Amino acid sequence: MALTQSFVSPENWYSLQYPRTWEMEIVEGIPSFFDGITPYGGALQIMAANLNGAANEQLLRESPFLAGKNLGEKLRIFLSKQGVSDESAQYFMRDGTEMGACEYRSGGHFFLALMAERSGIFVLALYNCKGEPENEEAAQVGKILQSLTLL
Repeated sequence: MALTQSFVSPENWYSLQYPRTWEMEIVEGIPSFFDGITPYGGALQIMAANLNGAANEQLLRESPFLAGKNLGEKLRIFLSKQGVSDESAQYFMRDGTEMGACEYRSGGHFFLALMAERSGIFVLALYNCKGEPENEEAAQVGKILQSLTLL
């Protein structure tokens, strides 16, 4: 039996693998992943958008960072809205996909933001938990994010 299960976005924009012990539910169109066994863990939420064509005014109102001209600017705007500097952000390419990530803490919570963009498809994966993540959960979140693939 496989230790992970697959998730493909309803729009077929991205896929990822997550542990079989984790649960997934879609809340207001946003998939949320969390450990179904440990009640004290965090949650990983994935927001995705197709930025090709005319800009969606409602989407830009709800997520103003999407107006950034490139991924670096989008991450900088997103982090500034959280009251965080982008100085510790890291940028890289994986399988032809531009990616940027940053960890930060705010209001007693730990956050990890990962952005990915390719051919107009944009994904924001945001993990958060109260305090600091347990080592096992942090490793699982890392594996999930490593499996994130834009299709």
